[in-house]
Amino acid sequence: MGALTTLAKRVNRLAKDTREEHEQALDGGVMAIMPGNAPLADRLSGALGVPVADRASADLLLVPLGMDDDARAVALEVAARSRQGQRSLVVVICADHDRARRERELLANPDVTIGDLMFASDVESDASIARIHAGIIRALGHGMVPAARRYPALRDPVRRHLVDVAARESAIAGALNWFSGSAAAQHAMVVRLGSAEGQGLNAKRIPEVAIATATGLAVAYVARGASRIVPAPRWMVRGAVAWASTVALATAAERISRQMGDVENIDVKDAAKTFIRAKLRRKGKS
Repeated sequence: MGALTTLAKRVNRLAKDTREEHEQALDGGVMAIMPGNAPLADRLSGALGVPVADRASADLLLVPLGMDDDARAVALEVAARSRQGQRSLVVVICADHDRARRERELLANPDVTIGDLMFASDVESDASIARIHAGIIRALGHGMVPAARRYPALRDPVRRHLVDVAARESAIAGALNWFSGSAAAQHAMVVRLGSAEGQGLNAKRIPEVAIATATGLAVAYVARGASRIVPAPRWMVRGAVAWASTVALATAAERISRQMGDVENIDVKDAAKTFIRAKLRRKGKS
């Protein structure tokens, strides 16, 4: 009975963490493109799937700045939003040799920081779009997950970023022999990945969360065992196992998510309680 009670407490905690992670993905992440340079704004909108719209309601305003646009006017717009606590990202389209000049013009306004700027040579090439995606993810911070729910073009870059961050966090925790931290990073990653894909808290998410939990429990045993066998520093082996398991977990969770069909939304905590009650009933009959 004691073991089942402990299991029930862990499942309840896991369900709460899952709900909290998912609920954070539902709010915010609204983006808009400032309708200044209309041709450039339209091209940027087509590449990102973000509308050219009213800038007042956006959590992140993308401000296109073409080669012939007035940088001082853009800087004033960004500074005004910054003073109101609103976030902007100036997408500066220019040649590499012109970057320093454009940067000086924009940063001449003391309320504009380098974090408000990103540079690309165009809005057509894969390299430039990847650079723009990276700038958007950096500017959004935690808002990247709700933004990915809203704008499908952002989902793949957000997914890669989430996996990279979780793998690094898990590796560091593993190297420090703190495998509960590694498990927490893996669990958060799985929930955020599903939420970024626009999934609700439904039955098909249960296998993802379950595999994340099982992986977190297994990694500690595998890593500690490997660190005693592999002829390398133990912290390095533990970190490598934690990193590799996180990347593998992301791949497995994505595969499960794609294979499972859509089903009715259910409450994860209720599902967990049902599981515990069934365990108790079976134990009572045996």
